[in-house]
Amino acid sequence: MDGMSRWARAAVVAVCGVLAAVSCSAPPTAPTPIASDLAQSAIAQTPPPVPPRIAAPQPMALGATRFLAIGDSITYGTLSSYDGSFLYDVPSHSYTVRLQSALTTYYPRQTFTVTNVGVPGEWAQVGAQRLHAELTRYRPQALLILEGINDLNADQSISVIGRALRDMLDIAALFDTPVLIATMFQTYEVTTPTGQVRTNAASSVPALNAEIRRIAEGRRNVWVVDLHAAFGTNRSLVGGDGLHPSTSGYERMATTFLTAIETAFPVRGSFQ
Repeated sequence: MDGMSRWARAAVVAVCGVLAAVSCSAPPTAPTPIASDLAQSAIAQTPPPVPPRIAAPQPMALGATRFLAIGDSITYGTLSSYDGSFLYDVPSHSYTVRLQSALTTYYPRQTFTVTNVGVPGEWAQVGAQRLHAELTRYRPQALLILEGINDLNADQSISVIGRALRDMLDIAALFDTPVLIATMFQTYEVTTPTGQVRTNAASSVPALNAEIRRIAEGRRNVWVVDLHAAFGTNRSLVGGDGLHPSTSGYERMATTFLTAIETAFPVRGSFQ
């Protein structure tokens, strides 16, 4: 029995060593999914606090209550470790969960849904390809879009990314669905513990945002949600990998989207 116990312990140690080596060998270069149940279980799954409101005055009610959020892992809800070596999928702390909590708290007489169809690692071109099916399935009253950083990290041109985002706006228009399209907050160049430099397309983010504003300009029922301005250069709002928001960053995202929704869909006067 003692020999068997020693063998079992040795096997467990060997397996753990292999897993640790695999986990650390390839630091992510863009929003990507994480498959480790251990990493996910290490993150608290308790509901995040309700994001604060910054709009004044508050509308009596909102004219849209069903929202669909499309994007990559930043929409899905991914956190990075303090040094950026690991990513953790934590959809319970995504900006969409926080946004729905805020809407429910500040407008208790209405019932809200914010459906999250973010896909870790997605390019805007792929998002455009699946958007028609998502709108057909969920029939939202408004669409929330944050796409493009993965394309940018893969050296796709601004014009190609802009074309994909424009296609998404065109598809939403076919469904007569209002759109809130977000600019990308500022990313940061980082050096991983293994010495790898990851630019996170930081220098190209302003050009991407200029293109987002350009394609949205003059469109009916399209509003720009300026995450770039909301984050500013506050490094604490972005995680250790220089790409995914920190927990406070996700809260800032929710607050910014909430303000945009209150601006786009206010109901003035009495509400029964």
